[in-house]
Amino acid sequence: MLPSIGSYFLERAVKILRTDYEPSDLDILYAEGVTSSNGLASMEFSFPQSAHEETVDTADQQGSLFRYQLIRVHARGLGENCKWLEMFEDVEMVIFCVSLSDYDQFSVDGNGCLTNKMILSRKFFETIVTHPTFEQMDFLLILNKFDQFEEKIEQVPPTTCDWFSDFHPIISRNRTNSHSNSINSNPSLGQLASHYIAVKFKRLYSSLTGRKLYVSPVKGLVPDSVDGALRYAKEILKWNEERPNFSLSENSMYSTEASSFSP
Repeated sequence: MLPSIGSYFLERAVKILRTDYEPSDLDILYAEGVTSSNGLASMEFSFPQSAHEETVDTADQQGSLFRYQLIRVHARGLGENCKWLEMFEDVEMVIFCVSLSDYDQFSVDGNGCLTNKMILSRKFFETIVTHPTFEQMDFLLILNKFDQFEEKIEQVPPTTCDWFSDFHPIISRNRTNSHSNSINSNPSLGQLASHYIAVKFKRLYSSLTGRKLYVSPVKGLVPDSVDGALRYAKEILKWNEERPNFSLSENSMYSTEASSFSP
């Protein structure tokens, strides 16, 4: 009944109890963060320059070195009458995290009923995306724990969750390596299922807002995967700054319609 992180810390209990113990980067990742009593945590960060950015003129580099502020809001801190959501009216993007591996898990909802966790995430998602404070903000959906999802889905079908009852993929006999991120050639069952879930959320988001939802699958315990998702968020924000410079004429490459899936 313990969560997956239980065995990780139990195996390291003796080391952690030592007076000279210092948590490793992996320890911090497995701890999954600690929020204050009001459900908020905040941190500032910047991205190391890429090889491409290092070749840009010094004047242009100044614009690429600005810092970001990531505000973490725990779902437990958001009630129906949560007034302080209005504090975020100047936030540029909302990153909404959903655990892919929750599709067969259950939790007690606000009415005391045992409910599938993915259904609870969907309801919470609907509440947030339709909140007036976030009306004009872009949303990036993080489908977290993709690695755990890939392992679990081979044993427990997504149809365990009622929302995914129409998931009936055609599986090729010559499936690609599960470590590949490609969805184009003989995708794995995990890739097909994560793509399917992404489309479910994108269609839901489009039906509620009429706008495009960005999606990124993430392996939360793999730093490079998390970094890649945050860089994707950076590119979205960067595009929003540059969008006014592009003409939305018939020849424009930019489309205002919601696409079926964004990796």
